[in-house]
Amino acid sequence: MKNIIGKASLLILLLVAAVRAQTAAQSSGWQLVWSDEFNGVAGSPPNPSNWNFDLGGGGWGNGEAETYTNSASNVFQDGNGNLVIRANKDAQGNYTSTRLQTGAPGASTRTADLSWQYGLIEARIKLPFGKGVWPAFWMLGENIGTVGWPTCGEVDIMENFGTFHNNATINNGTPHGPGFQNVASLSASYSLPFGETVYDDYHMYAIQWSQDSIVWSVDGIAYNTVTPASLPAGGQWVFNAPAFLLLNLAIGGQSTFLGTPDAAVAFPQEMLVDYVRVYQATAVPATTPVIAPGRIVNAASYLGAISPGSLAALYGTNLADAVHLIPAPGPGQGFPTTVAGATVSVNGIHAPLIYVSPTQINFQIPWETTPALALPVKVTWNGADSNVEQVTVASTASPSFFLSEFVNGVAWVTGNVADGCATPSSECAVQAGSSYQLWANGLGPKASPLQTGVPAPVAALQVPGGPSSCQFTIGGQTATVLYCGVAPGEIIDQVNFTYPTGVATSSPYVGAILTVNGVTSHFRVPAPAAQR
Repeated sequence: MKNIIGKASLLILLLVAAVRAQTAAQSSGWQLVWSDEFNGVAGSPPNPSNWNFDLGGGGWGNGEAETYTNSASNVFQDGNGNLVIRANKDAQGNYTSTRLQTGAPGASTRTADLSWQYGLIEARIKLPFGKGVWPAFWMLGENIGTVGWPTCGEVDIMENFGTFHNNATINNGTPHGPGFQNVASLSASYSLPFGETVYDDYHMYAIQWSQDSIVWSVDGIAYNTVTPASLPAGGQWVFNAPAFLLLNLAIGGQSTFLGTPDAAVAFPQEMLVDYVRVYQATAVPATTPVIAPGRIVNAASYLGAISPGSLAALYGTNLADAVHLIPAPGPGQGFPTTVAGATVSVNGIHAPLIYVSPTQINFQIPWETTPALALPVKVTWNGADSNVEQVTVASTASPSFFLSEFVNGVAWVTGNVADGCATPSSECAVQAGSSYQLWANGLGPKASPLQTGVPAPVAALQVPGGPSSCQFTIGGQTATVLYCGVAPGEIIDQVNFTYPTGVATSSPYVGAILTVNGVTSHFRVPAPAAQR
């Protein structure tokens, strides 16, 4: 087992993350006015005070193959903080699924109790994927019952077209209205960075809606803006009236552009919704810290899975007075919980701070945090409290890896010069049969407890069960895990492994999967430079 990363290198890693992530910070000044966190007991239906069902088949003129039901086999809460919308296929080839809309039971004309005009509207969703599989998160004008479509207006916040145009890493955001029912120039697609897919993890899909604009974003990155000036000649801006929200999982039919699922699509297909939240603008003093909605994420993967002891990144505005890169503490000492008047609390416990700036704070989730579906996180700066943002700590582990190549999301693999590494800390030209290190976050508890904020002892300390508790594949081939635990003397984790034979070399990187005590992470590593 080798430990070739020094404390200064850790801080460089986090600083690189900070520079990238600052570009993703959203606007401040939002007040949560409604949400459904889907924290009901396993098997329970969606809250009838929040949702009603659109029932029937044919897709309302779209030629879809599914019939929408309110059956517990098609929609339920899973007990782990998710709403599950499940598309089933029976032995005769018939499809059933669910389409939900906010508001009182009935039809679209009876949703006035849960519709909104303007705001920040977001949902955190893990999507299914396959030919003909068609999940969506969208909104329709409340007046659809009187003026019809498209005069009511429609905004597709998240729409995925499956294998059509290979939407594995893509979200589509589109407005529809009178005079622009289907205008390609108003639609935009966003490709997930870091090799992420819509189906391997959750992503946050959102719009920021005001009187004269709609801005689409994914994971806090804005990618499409439409204003009245964007509309074609004859188009009418109809987005100044209340609208309600919809969640559905459609299945394409023969007449749809997606096509019908083929034999490669296994059923059931499931759309997992962590939450739906509606915020509206509120005045915030310049001295009040603000956490951007939905922007507390894993500090290595930039996604949402965090766990006790892992590092998290929090984005917003007015978080601190300046950039503060906290030096590594001395032996037996810990990272501070207050820096220049700024603190972060997780469920009431002050968290150790690793990096602090006006728009981002990196911190450690305290080890004593008990996993829960909704834990409050708050920033305090010079006595002023931020808004409280709820986060999910779903498990005691959240395996993730720090990156060296950010465009394609390739994990930082280090090793010896003799094994294809230019320097002990640079990305390696890996070789099958050689051993390397991955720098990890969130591998979970170790064989002996670690102290919050204090770097690990210099001695090796692995997860319970050691390497046998960490299953690792690269390009479908099993990699032998040599060490799976804390990086000695650091506040991050480490995985040492032997690169397997039989991995394809056609791409510069290849998919990898690590499962630690039952919790799985998907990421990428360099493809082998040579086989031997």
